Amino acid sequence: MSPQNEQQLRDKLTGELDVSSWKGLIPEMLSRSLFSVSKDLDLVEVGVRVALDRTSEVKQWLDSGLLKRPTKDQIRHWETFGSLFQFIIVEPYVFFQEYDVKINS
Repeated sequence: MSPQNEQQLRDKLTGELDVSSWKGLIPEMLSRSLFSVSKDLDLVEVGVRVALDRTSEVKQWLDSGLLKRPTKDQIRHWETFGSLFQFIIVEPYVFFQEYDVKINS
């Protein structure tokens, strides 16, 4: 893919970023297509690499735990205390990170 087309993909995925509560992500978790993305990674870049089928990079993230399925402890915490998540869909997967709400004073 050319650098220009890759940038267009990046721009498209950036425009598709959305925010949800944990309850909104539960259907994706049940279908096993939901992956938690470490704060050390850029959510859009993860989507770009997956869309471009860069399997060696994705495998590295999976092996290092930077990209993983939510744990039972995490799920319990989110169900108990609630949280917001930023997410992106790259069919058939949904990638998400906890969303830090910034309040301007």
